[in-house]
Amino acid sequence: MKLLTILSVFLLSSHSYSQEVVTGPFHIRDGIYYHQDTNELVTGIVEGFYDDGRLRTRRSYRDGQEDGLWENFHENGQLDRRGNYIDRIQDGLWEGFWRNGQLEYRGNYMAGVQDGLWEGFYENGQLEYRGNYVDGEPDGLWEWFYEDGRSTETKTYRNGELAE
Repeated sequence: MKLLTILSVFLLSSHSYSQEVVTGPFHIRDGIYYHQDTNELVTGIVEGFYDDGRLRTRRSYRDGQEDGLWENFHENGQLDRRGNYIDRIQDGLWEGFWRNGQLEYRGNYMAGVQDGLWEGFYENGQLEYRGNYVDGEPDGLWEWFYEDGRSTETKTYRNGELAE
């Protein structure tokens, strides 16, 4: 499963970077991106920059809609978060990162809802929580940990409700 996730991110990344980088200005109407000058739908990678010129966002569009890899970057250049869209809907692995580059969270979306294992991490890299979602609802065992790794709490959910 881990290998499949890594392979998916690699393939999505290599596909999105092979697309043309599209420059603005853009006009957004009903959530759809258009070239401001031509009124054509945006297809390709759109990059946004901080005032000092450093990369802020890199996002893939197809026919004016989010489709493919999305990445946001912290002001220090570190990756902030990344994930995948299919036809404007979050789908696949999503990850967030602390400013120091450590993983902050990771989890999967299926057709726009959280589905599968989600994990959160402290800034030092230690596991903070983990649990499963089924159709966007917590389901099964959820665990929380102190920053030193000791277990602090566990709860069991069934269909989004806390089990007694």
